[in-house]
Amino acid sequence: LAAVEGGGTTWRVATGRRDPGEDIVVLEQAVFDTTTPEETLGRVRAWLDARTFDCLGVATFGPVDPRRGSATYGYITSTPKPGWQDVDVLGALCSGRAPVPVAFDTDVNAPALYEFRRMHPDATSCAYITVGTGIGVGLVVNGSTVHGMLHPEGGHVSVPRLESDTYPGQCPFHGGCIEGMYASSALAARAGVDRRELNTLADEDAVWDVAAYGIAQLCATLVYTVSPERIVLGGGVMQRPGLLAKVQSQLRELLCGYVQHPSVTTPAVADYVVAPAH
Repeated sequence: LAAVEGGGTTWRVATGRRDPGEDIVVLEQAVFDTTTPEETLGRVRAWLDARTFDCLGVATFGPVDPRRGSATYGYITSTPKPGWQDVDVLGALCSGRAPVPVAFDTDVNAPALYEFRRMHPDATSCAYITVGTGIGVGLVVNGSTVHGMLHPEGGHVSVPRLESDTYPGQCPFHGGCIEGMYASSALAARAGVDRRELNTLADEDAVWDVAAYGIAQLCATLVYTVSPERIVLGGGVMQRPGLLAKVQSQLRELLCGYVQHPSVTTPAVADYVVAPAH
């Protein structure tokens, strides 16, 4: 099989093999910088064309159109990322190739499903949040990824901010939504550094407390609206040491004991809001 993950910073491509009863073994992989659609997808296509595989899975940043039969199925649609609006991803990767089964979804629904499949067999739900160039939410409910009208766009909800927070946000659609307030470029702007210099900030920098509060607000929104049995926090921003623990602590405070479940009222929150298994 072959897999493609399209992110705002890089695109990753890999081939793998799965034997019955076993996990997937990665055979080859490569990473390409996200530049223009033509250049990036051209590189991914050339890599795929040099290999053979029996099926293809593609997961990209969104919004996307995952509706089979739609005229824009397989497209990235109204993304805030400059230059990537209305891009036919599957057309670029698959047209002219010998047909194989293809699955297309968001870059958060795909890892949500992966994380869900590693939970207890009795589990029915999982939420995956990525915090990086953008912020996205993937959901699995009753064992299947959620699409509905299109797919979840939880990174663009608005949540209460700290009273002292006057940052206006930078989402071109919503200004101060979660992504506009707490994605990597927003955090960098708050700290007065380039996005690529975020990793140079000290763990004690106040920007991480701001980030933890906003991400915890998003987690609280999911607890109230979806009630997932696990929330997984991934993405480049969440690699900051100590940030996950800050989010876990903030979530308990924000819920104020209203949701009476040990996963959010006791230190077991460390097993409820977790880092990715992959």
